[in-house]
Amino acid sequence: MTEDPKVKRNIRLIVAAVAIFATFAIASVGKKLSSPRILNAYELRDYGAIMLEEPTDLVEFRLTDQQGSTFGPEQLLGHWTLIFFGFSHCADICPTTMAVLGKTYKALKPEEQADLDVILVTVDPDRDTPEQLQKYLARFDPGFIGLTGEHSALMGFASQLHSVYEPEFGDDENYQVSHSGNLILINPKGELHGYFRPPFAHGGLRVAWRSIRETF
Repeated sequence: MTEDPKVKRNIRLIVAAVAIFATFAIASVGKKLSSPRILNAYELRDYGAIMLEEPTDLVEFRLTDQQGSTFGPEQLLGHWTLIFFGFSHCADICPTTMAVLGKTYKALKPEEQADLDVILVTVDPDRDTPEQLQKYLARFDPGFIGLTGEHSALMGFASQLHSVYEPEFGDDENYQVSHSGNLILINPKGELHGYFRPPFAHGGLRVAWRSIRETF
């Protein structure tokens, strides 16, 4: 019995339609799985992220990076920045925080890494020379930036980011410096955008930042 050509054509059309639908369905699921999870303000707080209702501009500042180059507000434009105030001789929170940042950064996609700078601003400029910062940051990621400068410049920068630290002066060469443990988030416009409060978890920090970036 000869099969009707119209029936054969209809079957081919149905098979083609099913294949196209399946392709689009798979692509849609793949895109959804790879897209950042969007968090509301309450969910962000559960991840330790506190975003300002209105981002604020930063005033002029001049510091020195680990290469010995001048670093100012213009270096914060065009990408996201996470800033942590700490120091290389810190015994506890600094290496822990920097290790989480290093792990988080390495887990990002290449295009996400290109859109994020991680900066350690020292609260101990007497010991944290550019060379010392470069050596210290290499333990976590060679792409991280370290900033130092005069005490007055560093404290002025910390003040406008609402990050508190207390310099210690004395003869003890192993002195520590009390400082805030927050991570400070700067948006691509160079504005203070918000904060991440400790404790930090590698996965949670990544999820929260991806959501903030996606909805900016």
